[in-house]
Amino acid sequence: MSAHTATSTLVDELIAQVGGTVLGPDAPEAAEESTGFQLGVRHRPGAVVAARTADDVRTAARVVAEQDLPVTVQHTGHGTRVPADGGILLLTAGMDTIDIDAAERTARIGAGAVWGDVTAAADAVDLMAPSGSSPGVGAIGYTFGGGLGLTGRTDGWAVDHVRAFEIVDRVGDLREVTTDTDPDRFARLRGTGPAAGEVVTAMTIGLLPAGPLTGGALVFDLGPIDEPGDAAPLHTYRAWTADLPDAVTSGMSVVTYPDWDVLPPHLRGRRIARIAVTVRGDAATADALLAPLRAATRPAEDTVGPLRPVESSRVYAEPEMPHAYTGENLLLDDLAPAGLDAVAALDGPMTVVGIRHLGGALGRPAAVADTVSGRDAAYLVGALSPLDAEQAVTDPASAVAAVDPSRALRPFGPAAVGTIRTFGYGPRAA
Repeated sequence: MSAHTATSTLVDELIAQVGGTVLGPDAPEAAEESTGFQLGVRHRPGAVVAARTADDVRTAARVVAEQDLPVTVQHTGHGTRVPADGGILLLTAGMDTIDIDAAERTARIGAGAVWGDVTAAADAVDLMAPSGSSPGVGAIGYTFGGGLGLTGRTDGWAVDHVRAFEIVDRVGDLREVTTDTDPDRFARLRGTGPAAGEVVTAMTIGLLPAGPLTGGALVFDLGPIDEPGDAAPLHTYRAWTADLPDAVTSGMSVVTYPDWDVLPPHLRGRRIARIAVTVRGDAATADALLAPLRAATRPAEDTVGPLRPVESSRVYAEPEMPHAYTGENLLLDDLAPAGLDAVAALDGPMTVVGIRHLGGALGRPAAVADTVSGRDAAYLVGALSPLDAEQAVTDPASAVAAVDPSRALRPFGPAAVGTIRTFGYGPRAA
């Protein structure tokens, strides 16, 4: 049987059995449907299946199991690193149900739900989801790396609140996975993610009491990229985080902006630092905790103020438009001062270096077994760079080598204690 005939047979069989949309690789809509947030990876599946229900997933899983084909799962595509090559690309965006049980303080979340929608549903009943900094990220996929939340130092990793997963296994059987029904699989899903052929179709997660919340950012201009940058705000941030209470969750980013005409004048050719802060407390509490930082750094912009959970995007101000990018990360037991100096002096291709302060509830032992990396780390530092999308697809090694964001991580290497897989992005250099 030719490859073309095999593909046609696969598509025909899926169309006959799956309730959701099925597209062959040459269908005009296939490329658009399979394009996610990460534009540096382009899928080449034998079929695209846009599932609407767990039954669609079960049926698709059984078809590919019978033919011994791979399954690649994609929701938003933020974390895609390896393209689908043959088999099926299973899209879960249509499985976006959200059921809130206010009395039990839980949410049952479909595989297609994003955190922005979950947060809004929880906020409507005066509860808060253990979501991250980007409302457009898929809620379930976020937990596979542990889930570093907006209030993580207070409330722990998102997986600390997961009660159950609903999965379809590699032979197409639907299973509920909890610490009682399948403790080993439950631990793996909470920190490592699904095994090959497994698809998580829903998750039940505990919600948090809302309470007063304050957040925003302090922004600094570190100087032009053709001169050594002012590292003082970075060292001040390191000192400030040394003895913070668990009520404060924060991070710092430093962006090296090239001298591009498309950028606003105040960013062109500059290094810009941003300290993002969320405080589990009112504005007066936050002001008292931030006073030493504000006094020492005198930010050019200060947006910290009362924050509703549905406004989470204004804390880290992460990109909302799909693009091609690559990035790596390190978990650290300390922030080396020499590493901070190197970040402040970084030049070359556009690079975003992000530092997250861990510890607090993020460092506490899990109540039940999991596979989270980072409970023993003090900081997470990551670096990413935009890519030329076409080059990233046709020659990923050269595209990544041309920007090499990992150069920003090398000075921190001696203090590394691991990585978090969901903070690795896009194609790799090799």
